[in-house]
Amino acid sequence: MALEGTLQDMSLSDLFQVFRMGPKTGVLLLTHGTERGIIYVAEGRLIDAAVVRGTERTILSSKDEAVISMLLWDDADFTFRHSLAVLERPARIEHDSEWLVLESMRRHDNPVRALPYQSITLDTQLQLSPLPSSAESGVSLDVNQWRILSQVSIAPSLRAICEATGVPPDQAIRTVAELMSIGLVEIAPPTLPKPKPRPRAATGTSSHGQMMAPVLASTPSGEEATPILARGLLDAIMRRIRGL
Repeated sequence: MALEGTLQDMSLSDLFQVFRMGPKTGVLLLTHGTERGIIYVAEGRLIDAAVVRGTERTILSSKDEAVISMLLWDDADFTFRHSLAVLERPARIEHDSEWLVLESMRRHDNPVRALPYQSITLDTQLQLSPLPSSAESGVSLDVNQWRILSQVSIAPSLRAICEATGVPPDQAIRTVAELMSIGLVEIAPPTLPKPKPRPRAATGTSSHGQMMAPVLASTPSGEEATPILARGLLDAIMRRIRGL
């Protein structure tokens, strides 16, 4: 079954991550106005690519430069078809997908626009992305990228990261867009407010209430019952181990 969509639905860098996590093997076809792009993917790796124009299929770029030019497209229709025949093609692309994505972001006039469904401001809270086991490790980061990456897990916002690292806000937003494009950081989901504690039941002054008060006082609430049960289970396991 073919995978179809537009780059507004899923960016090309996100598609590359999907290919790696599979890993997938096949052909990715893209249409951008009069230009056509093709990328060959073998077990999650980009091995060959080309961009052509018009019915004459004039070659505009190939290999690494073709991938970078497609990453600079704001929108395009894409179709990915599984094909094991790609495994027989020679690898002609020199760099891995992360390097190509970062290079395209460096060439982009406004890298934030390359993330159409993301919005980055100084109040944005970030978190480290969970890396798949098949993630490539050949990407090299510059000084600003390392500075920001080192603060993501401890700073409450991008503004705080700028204050801690001294990176100017415009440069920080651009750098975060680059790190997001290669899947190293992501926007943290909003934190839900903690539920308010339920009021404790008032104990009555009747003889029945006086009899029930010690029972109510000694009965753990739902939040307290779990640790007590866990401790009881742990104690039982330890007693069983000692008896072996």
